[in-house]
Amino acid sequence: MDSPASNQPAPVAGAFFESFDGWAQLLKAHASAVAGDPPPAPVAADGIALAMAEMAPPSAGPADEIEALAWRPGRRPPMALLHVVDDGRDSGETIRLRDDTLVVGRQTGGVSIPHDPFLAIDHARLDRLPGGGWLLTDLGSADGTWVRVMTAKLRPGTRFQIGGTRRVFGRGADGVAEFAPAGRDDRAAPLPCPPPPFLIGRADAFPGPVETDLPILLFDDPFVSPIHAEVIAGRSVWRIVNRGLNGLWVRIEAPVRLEAAAQFQCGDQRFVLEPLAATP
Repeated sequence: MDSPASNQPAPVAGAFFESFDGWAQLLKAHASAVAGDPPPAPVAADGIALAMAEMAPPSAGPADEIEALAWRPGRRPPMALLHVVDDGRDSGETIRLRDDTLVVGRQTGGVSIPHDPFLAIDHARLDRLPGGGWLLTDLGSADGTWVRVMTAKLRPGTRFQIGGTRRVFGRGADGVAEFAPAGRDDRAAPLPCPPPPFLIGRADAFPGPVETDLPILLFDDPFVSPIHAEVIAGRSVWRIVNRGLNGLWVRIEAPVRLEAAAQFQCGDQRFVLEPLAATP
């Protein structure tokens, strides 16, 4: 399977991802562990653990005595971890990406999930980029590949997901901006959009303890936060900004470069890509 010839992906059509939601829930504990205390010494009945603790190097002293950095490979590209998140959890199977390409699909590829009918046989592909990072490409799947973002520009045809609800931004016959049903929600009615700024939230949270002075569009979806997203007016286009626990997801229309921790979804399966590049 051919890898991309360039380390610059094609521009994304329909949506511009201004920032990825890189600090995924799954990685918070891991990041804290890496930055915090070292793991405890292994327990042994014969006192080996105690001896190891006593032989541990002392903490850093003056600047000229600071210990060296922990060794890591420097002549080959860094590896990455792909977390296949378990249903309803923040953890799952971890796959180590040492090859240059990995395909996700229902029946083929490095990650196959045969029980997900929304996955294509070959759904999406990750390619290692020569300059660092990974390129995520949808392989023409019907259900699409979605990435979790903090904010995205809304252009006609932009498809987004909050909770379990998918909508596409556009304009009705009267020219009024609306969120029309997308994909699995095709039978839902379009929602006319008020002038921005306005909010998107969960229907059963209103009326209730949550109060807002802004107009709000309500979705009947238990996975939507009481206030899940905000739509604001930019200089030339509207933008949607995540405010919810389960995030804002946007369907990619062209290959997307992933350089930091990022989440993406194929079918009903969510993934977290964790590059292991050296930190400055």
